[in-house]
Amino acid sequence: MKSHWHRLCLPLLFVLTVAATAQTKAPAKPANTSSANSKVMDQARHAYYSLRGVGLDEFQSTIKPNWEVVLKDELKANPEGGQAALKMLNGLHFAMLLDKAGKVTVTHRADVEPVNAQQREGFNQIFSGMEQAVSGFFATWSLFMLNSPFPEAGVDYQLDDLGSQWRLSYKDGTGDVVTLMSKDLVISEVKVTTPEFVSSVRPTFNRTGIGFVLTGYAADYKPTSGPGVVKLDVKIDHQKIEGAQLPVSLIADSVLDGAPTHIELGFSEYQVKSH
Repeated sequence: MKSHWHRLCLPLLFVLTVAATAQTKAPAKPANTSSANSKVMDQARHAYYSLRGVGLDEFQSTIKPNWEVVLKDELKANPEGGQAALKMLNGLHFAMLLDKAGKVTVTHRADVEPVNAQQREGFNQIFSGMEQAVSGFFATWSLFMLNSPFPEAGVDYQLDDLGSQWRLSYKDGTGDVVTLMSKDLVISEVKVTTPEFVSSVRPTFNRTGIGFVLTGYAADYKPTSGPGVVKLDVKIDHQKIEGAQLPVSLIADSVLDGAPTHIELGFSEYQVKSH
């Protein structure tokens, strides 16, 4: 039973934040840029959809994992046991809150109490895994949807014209950030190098009348030492809910140190606060 629960929670535990950028803002310095570069950066900041820009303060929603995907092999090999596990897992309920500070809090409840210590341990692993998965996803998602993927005005940066694209370089906390974007301001990669890790996020967007809206990303995360090499391929569907573009589904394929996993999450029953 213990290995059974461990296997169930693995897809959640493996969807970790790829640390696309340090979430703390670098202190402002006098910008060492030309007026032409400043114009490009101003256009880039306004090209992307921002939930903060449209007045969103916070939101909360329920989270529904697709447990049938997690249990597909067991449902084939042992339909009766798989259906029993599926019923129990569907009795676990999750919700999340993203607050004004951008912090994500995941809550949970179960329809029934665990019947023994092993089952309790399994529940706790799943609850912990869900919290890591959701927090990790929104850490990267927030970079492109909640705030701006560019340094704030007044922060020192370097913008280089490479002919077919722009290369933006700046410091963010202890990280060196390099952003590549096309001449029409579509970001193709954000690479962060710190003393602890090197990460790369390659986002994809829908071009809309309200700005570029994130549709997914591929990402790599490699610590400077030890295990924890992560590869991610994430697809996201957004819908307009109470005036805000919010995620309604997430599909993530991940590989942690060579071990592949797949999860699917649905977000619904939104409550949105705006100003």
